[in-house]
Amino acid sequence: MTDVAKARVFMSGRSQHVTIPHPFRFRSREVSIRRDSCSGDIVLSEGPGPWSKVFAALDNAQVPANFLSAAERDKRPPAARPALDALFSRKAPSRGKRQ
Repeated sequence: MTDVAKARVFMSGRSQHVTIPHPFRFRSREVSIRRDSCSGDIVLSEGPGPWSKVFAALDNAQVPANFLSAAERDKRPPAARPALDALFSRKAPSRGKRQ
């Protein structure tokens, strides 16, 4: 079963903070946050560490050269999304020159 503990929530200015109990503390200074679409729970996740370690692990993974052959790649054309195309084809409004 998953460990469960209570944490104190408090406001500091306009930011909300949560005290993390000692057994749940993160090793990093930054975490990812997301809301679970099914339960609505907020999930904090610690990243994999420094990017240099991530890239070193990828370099050492010894992925075979034919891991993703041309035959295995998805070659379908992109889906038509006129609303999205229209959104990105709009020009940003000009603000005028600053003086």
